[in-house]
Amino acid sequence: MHRSHTEREREIQSLNDVFDGLQRRMRNLEDNMDNQTNTDKRMREYWDELSELRIQLAENRQKLEMMQAKHSNSFAVAACLFFICFLVYGLYVLVNGV
Repeated sequence: MHRSHTEREREIQSLNDVFDGLQRRMRNLEDNMDNQTNTDKRMREYWDELSELRIQLAENRQKLEMMQAKHSNSFAVAACLFFICFLVYGLYVLVNGV
């Protein structure tokens, strides 16, 4: 199913927003981990959550790369179609002398 350009742009923006949120959360966790008053149990909880966030971030990066690749492929197809139309028009002008 084809998606409109704006839908793809919204999806890409949504993924970028998720990236920003995950990165902020990771920075907060890293700052909390630097606190010397944390217990070992709390440090393990921070570490586990940080590991989960890294996994989510990697998955979302892959999704974004796939979406960007599809977007660039669409652009390449559109550019080729434009070139072909321009070429056909040029040949038409040459043949008909318009």
